[in-house]
Amino acid sequence: VTCGKFWDMEAIQLMQNLLPRETVLFIADAKMSFDSFRSSMVATVNSKTIITVNPGKITLQHPHHQKEASEDPTGGFSQRNSITDVYTVNQLKERAKEQSEPLYGITYSFISKFDLDSSVSKVIKTRCSKCKFLVTEDMKSCTNQLCPGREQPLSTTTGFDLLVDFTDHTGTLQACSLRGLVAEQTLGCTTDEFITLTDDQRTSLKWKFLLGRCKIYIKILPSPRMKSGLRGMILACTLADPGEVKQHMTKLLQEL
Repeated sequence: VTCGKFWDMEAIQLMQNLLPRETVLFIADAKMSFDSFRSSMVATVNSKTIITVNPGKITLQHPHHQKEASEDPTGGFSQRNSITDVYTVNQLKERAKEQSEPLYGITYSFISKFDLDSSVSKVIKTRCSKCKFLVTEDMKSCTNQLCPGREQPLSTTTGFDLLVDFTDHTGTLQACSLRGLVAEQTLGCTTDEFITLTDDQRTSLKWKFLLGRCKIYIKILPSPRMKSGLRGMILACTLADPGEVKQHMTKLLQEL
């Protein structure tokens, strides 16, 4: 099944509030039919259909699950203090592959790829506010076939949208998302301020972080679309305190 048809207003409103590629749905009593336009099977939801959002979410109530913090609308991390587990890059990869739920953790790593001095269009991007699909501001509607607001006038958000690699002595995690207000908090400037920077100033800002040891709060999700099978989302990133790095890295090395 590649998509679904929703005629019930309650179901439509539910779908509009879900996050693409981050929500699991258990759907019972949906009508299945072949859609020749999409050349695939399509599920049609009606008043008899039962939809359960994130049926496995009960596992998050386990008392040892420290990662139940969630991103808030401001781009900050509303319960950042609840993330205390420190990992090497290799540990992040291995543990994320062992579980179906998102993995939250802290790593003290070097930023090894940070293309701030690319063209502005590669640093600041516009997305559909409904489904987060990449669009251009001159579009009348979203081109994502699965967008819940596809038939509505296009509503967009524009912000930092970077892919960052970070590396430590155990390996590299590639193409981690650094977006929106989290990116603004990391860089210390807004998109409007960034646009006014000269090329030299952008390069200087890049080298403030590139190859610098950073304290990175990370969320890792399984992602078949990524070559590594994992998708990383940076929740916070600051230059690390040397004393703090030494303390945690010594502990990690003792555990290896």
